[in-house]
Amino acid sequence: MNTNRNRNVSPKPRITLSGTDLERLFQVNGTQSVPVLAKRTGVSYMLIYNIIHRRVRSVSYRHYTRLFGGPPPAQAPLKVDGRMFRNMVDLWLYLNDGLTRADLFRELHGLPASHKVDHRLFNGKIKAVNGKLVHTMQQKFAQAGIDEPLLKQWLDEFSALSPASRVPYTQIRPTLVYLQEKLDLHPTSVLKQSVTRYESGALKSVPIHIAEHAEALRKATENVLQTDSRMDMDRLRASVLGGKNGYTLYADIREALKFVIDNGGRGAKYFLGRSLWTYEQGNAKYIANWRVRKILDACDAIIRQKPTLALSVLPRSRQGLHVRPLLDVLNGRTSQLLCQKDGIDLEKQILRPSHRRDEYGNPYHGFTPFEMASQVLGMRRRAFDLMVTENREIFRSVGRFSQRWYLSDLYLRELSGKENFKLVLAKYEWMARHRHRRQPPPGTCFN
Repeated sequence: MNTNRNRNVSPKPRITLSGTDLERLFQVNGTQSVPVLAKRTGVSYMLIYNIIHRRVRSVSYRHYTRLFGGPPPAQAPLKVDGRMFRNMVDLWLYLNDGLTRADLFRELHGLPASHKVDHRLFNGKIKAVNGKLVHTMQQKFAQAGIDEPLLKQWLDEFSALSPASRVPYTQIRPTLVYLQEKLDLHPTSVLKQSVTRYESGALKSVPIHIAEHAEALRKATENVLQTDSRMDMDRLRASVLGGKNGYTLYADIREALKFVIDNGGRGAKYFLGRSLWTYEQGNAKYIANWRVRKILDACDAIIRQKPTLALSVLPRSRQGLHVRPLLDVLNGRTSQLLCQKDGIDLEKQILRPSHRRDEYGNPYHGFTPFEMASQVLGMRRRAFDLMVTENREIFRSVGRFSQRWYLSDLYLRELSGKENFKLVLAKYEWMARHRHRRQPPPGTCFN
């Protein structure tokens, strides 16, 4: 009878001992002597010895009561409902395009890239998760400038969106067959897992982003086939399969190589170590990086020796390098004009809000933390700070302070849509690169 009764009683969880608990143990008993503690508490000598030397990190409820003379304080549960954790994961993956659940799982647990992933943590088969995972996810958002109230608001808004649908495998199968025939791309590379699982019926649908990616590849392949460019086909395959470590795709260096051969007086074999025919026929697709560096160095030497060469003759990879100084001059002149009175008036007109002040304070439109606004506008942080400092009265009118400064999403969308804003952006980007002065502390303009 007693045995059956004991089976119905759920065992009490073990109590974790911290360094503070160990100090309290010595204070309660007035000694650090292992034999004395064992005699006073009635706990075995070896257990106390292992606790003191941190070989035992937790004890049973009964032993805790004996050691400290009373029950343990109420502790936060180690396991919590996993719904909030999964909602934060979905939002984080939505905001960080290209990141996968597998990447996030290994990051949260500090595991190497080859470690197996437990997908039950994300699909809801594990109902309760470790509370530390929830805290870690909250910290990741906090480090990105999203505090707890804003995170809650974003989670509510994200949950209101329609969930990402899946597409039946039979629907995209013809696209996969087409890519394998025309692009020589195995379906597994597109599906990100073995195609056998789909062909056998073990899996019946694919995520919508995989289906959209496959369809985009099909359209890109059709466009390349119309131009009949094998080099573009190689680039397209490499964009899916990834490059070869220590090597560069021949298609990416072909233009510079042709320029060097036409203007440098040396044949392809000097740079490639083999005939050009091998690469042009597709028998070799990659060139060692040290050979690529040799080609580019020769290309730069020819440009220095022949400064009268037309810009259109240069390889596209080198055109940007020689256009950039000209653009810097133009940006610098534009910045000078915008710093004059007429330019400042134009800048104020561009930045002037189009709505009433209370409209920008409406929570319906949402808010962005001040330190993240530069990313929304496509500016460097220093350039954004300079712009706000020079136009503090405007940004104060569209800002909101709640433990930290926020800018209205309505204003940021409005600003990004103004074509003339590019002039203001160019001005402060140029100033950020060339003005050597101490950067004002973040948020100074609002005080």
